[in-house]
Amino acid sequence: MIKLLKKYSYIYKFIFFIIILTIILTILNLIFTISNTINNIIIILSMIIYSFIIGYQKGINTNSKAYKIGLKTGLINILILYVLGLLSFNFTLSLKKIIYYLIIIITTIFGSIIGINKK
Repeated sequence: MIKLLKKYSYIYKFIFFIIILTIILTILNLIFTISNTINNIIIILSMIIYSFIIGYQKGINTNSKAYKIGLKTGLINILILYVLGLLSFNFTLSLKKIIYYLIIIITTIFGSIIGINKK
């Protein structure tokens, strides 16, 4: 069980990141009243940076094909985001969200490829 938790530790780190990002954005909105556009830009940039870092870390720690590891990690992250989206009351899968999910997957793959090349 502990070995399995170590292997998939990025899953609970990803959920923790989402919770922390939500808290930070909530505090910023309470203090500064940020517009929706700036709020969305902060979310997209932070998710891209986090996906790249996770992909990079997975790429450094793997001996197999980096794009497969990045794709698997990206798909698990997207699955988590999708399930969390389904928990909201008005979730729709629009073209905008599909592009957002594809950006996260591509960033994770790119990060793992760079990570395995730096190793």
